[in-house]
Amino acid sequence: MIPALLLALSLLAPPSPPPRDARAAAHEAMELLSDEDVVGARELLLPFAGTESADPSLALAAAVLRFHEQRYAEAVSLLETPGLGAGAGNWLALARGARDVTRDHVRAESANFVVSHPKGKEEVLVPYLLEALEAQRAALLHDFGWVPPGQVVIEIVEDTRQLARLSTLTEKEIKGTGTIAICKFNKMMLTSPKALLHGYDWLDTASHEYVHFVVTRLTRNETPIWLHEGIARWYESRWRGPGGDILSPWSAAMLRDAARNGKLVTFAQMHPSMAKLPSQESAALAFAEVGVAVETMQRKGGPDAVRRVLEGVAGGRSADEAVALALGMPFPAFEKEWRRWMVERPLPAGGERQMRKLRFQGEAGPWSEWSEITDEKGRGHARLGEIFRERGRWEPARQEYARAAKLGGAGSPTLAARRAQAALMTGNASEAERVLTEALRSHPEAGNLNVQMGRVRLARQDWPGARESFLLANRIDPFDPEIHVGLARAAEALGDAPAASREKRFATILAGAAAAPHP
Repeated sequence: MIPALLLALSLLAPPSPPPRDARAAAHEAMELLSDEDVVGARELLLPFAGTESADPSLALAAAVLRFHEQRYAEAVSLLETPGLGAGAGNWLALARGARDVTRDHVRAESANFVVSHPKGKEEVLVPYLLEALEAQRAALLHDFGWVPPGQVVIEIVEDTRQLARLSTLTEKEIKGTGTIAICKFNKMMLTSPKALLHGYDWLDTASHEYVHFVVTRLTRNETPIWLHEGIARWYESRWRGPGGDILSPWSAAMLRDAARNGKLVTFAQMHPSMAKLPSQESAALAFAEVGVAVETMQRKGGPDAVRRVLEGVAGGRSADEAVALALGMPFPAFEKEWRRWMVERPLPAGGERQMRKLRFQGEAGPWSEWSEITDEKGRGHARLGEIFRERGRWEPARQEYARAAKLGGAGSPTLAARRAQAALMTGNASEAERVLTEALRSHPEAGNLNVQMGRVRLARQDWPGARESFLLANRIDPFDPEIHVGLARAAEALGDAPAASREKRFATILAGAAAAPHP
């Protein structure tokens, strides 16, 4: 009985006051959290668990730790404690925002990642996201030799307003630079593709943010923004290939012109974040610059150059010193080589030839998609084709789209997709394939073009080809039910019953969401 009585009395007794070094531990924990070292901060604060109320600095550090652990309600409760000081206000706003945005989220997980997403159609993102991130983790482990242990949280938000609530960016900054994902506060935040008119490459974007997550921890947050973004840009496609998909023809040409004319974005202008740049154009130029900087490192130092640079920064060297040591050349010599390569780098043969600006929902007026057609008469034929298409008159629609293509519309992926659809509906499959093949040379990842090519391949019973086309489309616009219907048909034909069942369910979810009345 005595041990039980002693235990009961200990539970009733007030907690012992924290040791005299609690304030120092709290200060050090806050510094560690600023470097995203959550494990280190947790270990520092663990001896003071239950005594947070005894010291405001300890309460603040404990609250910020809980915020970084995605324990938002607990963080809010601690941050609402009086007397924490002026620094608590910003953290309280962030914790309340995260709590409110994620309150009704659903969680799904794999071995190394947890996806937190709104109920509803965002469910269709989960398996592709987890698969891509697990592949990215394996690739970076191979390339860098280390990735952080434990599960990484990805929070999917519905729009730019929610992304602003979860971050330190304003909605104006987010839309101005086309920022759609952020890695900060020991998590990754990803905007749903439904927030944009034509979607975006959300899997490469998530993989880009995971590179930031790894580099931050590998170098204790000592990597400067230009190098951080350059590495993330170069490795963002690593989950699906060798990496290095950094420039399209338009971005390469833009970069060459800026380098020749002395109009590059400086490293100082990139600091503290690309999201603080004034426009999508300046952000695109900055990403092109730093992507080519990392490409130059690979050219001069070999495939392990980036790994050696990161090891140097992790060992306490500045980025300039680490680059010089990894490449065996002074940093000014590297800069000279990088600037020369920006001017002389051959332009890519395939890919988009004009900037594909991210267009958020609510920003475009009627017929804005036809702004890609330079000729006014061409736009008129395209609009007339739309009228015929909406009325189910496919042959006159096909003819009008063809006329629009001849009058300045040949480079429009939207027009090519509509024209191919009309050709398919009128039995002209060969014309549809010809139009799509040509358009995909310039727009290889356009979702609408890949959907139409998926239709062509289904008709030919090219099941692997159809699956490839629909998966490419899914990487841009995953909320089109036809993509998942096509994937289900291909999976059934290929004998993949689990995938077919999943895709049928996704198609049903999305068809129901499209039919539901808007509030």
